[in-house]
Amino acid sequence: MEFSSFTTLVREEVEKRAGEQYTVRINDVRKNNGVVLSGLTMMEDDSNISPTIYLNHYYEDFEDGRTTLTNVVNDVMDHYNRNKVNRSVDMRQFLNYESVKKGIVYKLVNTAKNKELLEDVPHVEFLDLSVVFQYLIQNEHFGTASILIHNAHLKLWDVSVEELYQVADANTQNLQGYELRSMIDAIRDLLEMDTIGEAADIEYMEEHADNVPMYVLSNKNRVGGASCILYDGLLADFATAIGGSFYVIPSSIHEVLLLPADSKDEQEEIKAMIKEINDTQVRTEEILSDSLYFFDKEEGQLLRL
Repeated sequence: MEFSSFTTLVREEVEKRAGEQYTVRINDVRKNNGVVLSGLTMMEDDSNISPTIYLNHYYEDFEDGRTTLTNVVNDVMDHYNRNKVNRSVDMRQFLNYESVKKGIVYKLVNTAKNKELLEDVPHVEFLDLSVVFQYLIQNEHFGTASILIHNAHLKLWDVSVEELYQVADANTQNLQGYELRSMIDAIRDLLEMDTIGEAADIEYMEEHADNVPMYVLSNKNRVGGASCILYDGLLADFATAIGGSFYVIPSSIHEVLLLPADSKDEQEEIKAMIKEINDTQVRTEEILSDSLYFFDKEEGQLLRL
């Protein structure tokens, strides 16, 4: 079955389940790095907000025989009911810059992989990356959502990219903060030490941690946290703390790894590792870069190797 036929069938079945008070749509959603996903939304008559449920992975499971259409529709309905918001959000404040400026933050994306997107959004280039901007919506009913800021918004607000960056730079550090953990602590969080086997793995890693003293840098919610490398003085303070220069490895858009470096002899090996992991382990839309970066303590700046 073709993907378009599959999404049409899912939409029709969801419409039957949802009832006449809902409008069900399939929309193409452009994600990071040029990835386009098909998202299903269910909009109730008195609401202007809905969770987007992406159907691409359902189609893969359906084609491989791992699920049925009925199971897909059941899962979509369950997902919607768990995440729906029973009210509308007033978006009129988004028309006024003074109303939204305190919620504007930035994130990092890969420049080459997002050429089409960057034509339509304000951005600041940084090495082989670009800083883009979004507005955070905080709501007690659905948590945090974000709206990507486009060139049309800047025109409406009559604000320059330079001013937008200054505002976002302060807001991102204040609203999202940063979190710097040892690799061991990061792995502890992932494993949560639920079994004896996992505890044994932790014990082994602790014994060998000194061989690879790596650190994980992200923001406090660990979403889009690679942008922490832009924070004023953060990398310089880390260099002072460890007493030398270090590599910055782009693990994903959500985090980077900091690795103290005695020399640059191992850089080709690390570059190869980054490329392999991006090709095999990281979702396409979450890749930040295949590059390796180096913070030079003496120069006080981040370089692309």
